[in-house]
Amino acid sequence: MNIEQLEYIVEIAKTGSLSAAANELHVTQSALSQSVSRLEEELGIKIFQRSHAGAVATEEGRRILKKALEALHAIDEMKENALLDRNMMQGELDVASFPGVMPLLVKAVSSIKQEYPLLRVTVGENYSMQILEDIRANRLGLGLIAMYAKDIERLTGLAFEPIVQGKLVICANKKSPIAQHSSIHPRELKKHDLVLYQGDSFLDDFVTDYRAAYGDLSILFSTNNGGAIDAALSENLAITIGHDFSFYGNRQWLADQYAMIDIAPFAQQPMQVGWVKSEKKQMSSVYQLCVNRFKHELDRKRI
Repeated sequence: MNIEQLEYIVEIAKTGSLSAAANELHVTQSALSQSVSRLEEELGIKIFQRSHAGAVATEEGRRILKKALEALHAIDEMKENALLDRNMMQGELDVASFPGVMPLLVKAVSSIKQEYPLLRVTVGENYSMQILEDIRANRLGLGLIAMYAKDIERLTGLAFEPIVQGKLVICANKKSPIAQHSSIHPRELKKHDLVLYQGDSFLDDFVTDYRAAYGDLSILFSTNNGGAIDAALSENLAITIGHDFSFYGNRQWLADQYAMIDIAPFAQQPMQVGWVKSEKKQMSSVYQLCVNRFKHELDRKRI
């Protein structure tokens, strides 16, 4: 067993398939498969059930994956401790995120503050475009944004570090008939009332593209209040459309009461979530620590 094998099985669990994991890890699918098979043979268990639909962790595999994630995080922490002096860690951590992943960012920065109480920590929430403007104007040190993949190369003067790709999905109460399906055809959306988050440019683009192809949606209401959407879902009054990654921080909430449903076939523009900072500034140790801690929280929710 080696670190590389642990990284392999964690990535397969996150992506749900060997081919996607191989792309993320920049290795061949054959090399990845052979490495995982050797690990399974060494441990004497089957970590994944593999099929044409993807790779799903077995019950024994989920226990191994939890330990693998803990081990990889412990290694990251050893690297962090080699760079950081607990007694000297001072200064400022000024970070902002778009709304979808704020719960995960709060957990990440809270753990940092507990370990380094002399740090001055500021956490903001804003739209991705405003975060970009704040970084360019030196009002912000680090931002977590969502962008179309085609727009990333236009971020002049800024450095972008991708984290995860995203797409829009349906979220529905498990009592809703639509929740019985893993995916639905776009035409079926017209049969359901929707509550939509107001001010999300990705969602606005989706609605525009949908109308061009299939006509108007049945929108019960639009709002910038997340609580209003939660209430409509909880009472099974409507379904909503949101970013798949926005549900990572609410996995238990999702599992207990709600279901995520893919919209297919429907061509969506590739979307990327990632960190952004000024290209002119070196990322300090405290900001790199924030990036690492957020990754740990995201990994826990994705597996």
